[in-house]
Formats: sequence, C-alpha cells, structure tokens
Amino acid sequence: MHGAKRPFGAKKCTHPNTYYTKHVNTTNHMTVILPKKKQEILEYLKQHISSKGFAPTLSQIAKKFKVSSLATIHEHLKFLEENGFIKRKGNIQSHDMEIIRNDSNVQDAYIEGMSVSLPLVGLITAGAPIEAIEDIEAEIAVPAEIAQGRQCYILKVKGDSMIESLICDGDLVIVEKTEYAQNGDMVVAVLDDGTATLKKFYKEKNYIRLQPANRNYKPILARNVVVRGKVVGIIRKY
Repeated sequence: MHGAKRPFGAKKCTHPNTYYTKHVNTTNHMTVILPKKKQEILEYLKQHISSKGFAPTLSQIAKKFKVSSLATIHEHLKFLEENGFIKRKGNIQSHDMEIIRNDSNVQDAYIEGMSVSLPLVGLITAGAPIEAIEDIEAEIAVPAEIAQGRQCYILKVKGDSMIESLICDGDLVIVEKTEYAQNGDMVVAVLDDGTATLKKFYKEKNYIRLQPANRNYKPILARNVVVRGKVVGIIRKY
C-alpha cells in the first residue's frame, strides 16, 4: 500500500500482526502502548508482587528473562516508571516497588487477538510545523478498544516539543479523526500555510494557542487553525 493516497482517518481494517499492551492514562484519556518485552516484564512484576507481596530484584528479573546485563533490566524498569506503570521507592536493587496501573483485562483481550490495523500516514512534528503528509506507509495493529466506534490513523512523531507530555521523537501517536477539540486536547493542527504540527489546543479570546510541552519552545498563536485529529494513544518506540 506504500505510495497509495488516503485521507487522514482512513477506515480501519482487521489485520493483527503485532504484540503490544496498553496503559490508560485517566488524566488525559490517552493510551500508552508498550513494546512486547516491556509488557512481559510488567506482567512478571505484577505476578511476583501478587504472589510474594514484594517485587523481584533486578537480578531476579534478569534471570527470569535470561538477560546478562542488569543495566538492560534497569533501562526497562526506568521506562516503565517514566511512563507511569510502576513506582520504585528504594535503590535500584530494592524489592520496594509499586504497580501504579493494572489494565490486565484489556491487555489479555488484545493479546488474544482483539486488534485492528490502522494506517501509518506519515510524520507529524513535535517542533516546528512541517508540510502535512498523507501517504500510507504501513498498517499497524492496535488494541481494538482504542479505535472502537471512531476513525483513527497513526503518525510518527518528529521532534521534542512534547517531551513533557512523555511524547518523544520517534514515538507513534494514534489520532482520532475529528475537527473538534477542547482546551488541553493534544491535536494535529494544520496552519494557514498548510503545515501541520502536534500541540496542545487552547482557544483564547481572539486566537488559538498551540502549546508545546517543552519549555524550550514557544507557543504558536494563530487565528485560523484546522484541527485534523485528536491524540488518543501513544505507541512507544523501542
């Protein structure tokens, strides 16, 4: 399908071919989708804490997953902590760890095949706006619940202006096709010159403010902004 044209929000199709799990952030109603290995480690942590009452050490996790480097396990745990899945209270080898989010029912349903494929239609900048791209580059499977009842598409993030909202360069965002946004929504916005950007939406008295989540960037102030979609999920890069 590479090179074919389809508007943003193309109709979803069923073609499960990847293995992710999800985390629902109830603060902003966005879903974070984890890579497979991090999901497996998270499930192991849940099981260990549930059965023994405390978390495994880095050494135990490394042994479980046949990983020789404790630094690798530390990076996995750091990722889970930074993305709101776990909270570590002691040193890096401590048993004192808390699972903050547990969406196992949704995860199990997705693992069993309840997924849909959404089109990856190009890049979106979390930085200076770039020309909107709408070529379909791939189809990516996501949990069906994310796209249920709405048209969605996927964009790859370029830039770092949204890092304080935990969206990094190279991540993928799942976008619901819509022309409407409320203050605080993270949106795909198209400016008068046809460029597109990923920012938080705020309607002020006489203009629209597109707010970055990085103090090194200034907000974009514009009178005419076309909303092309609202971010409802994030697929983390490996």
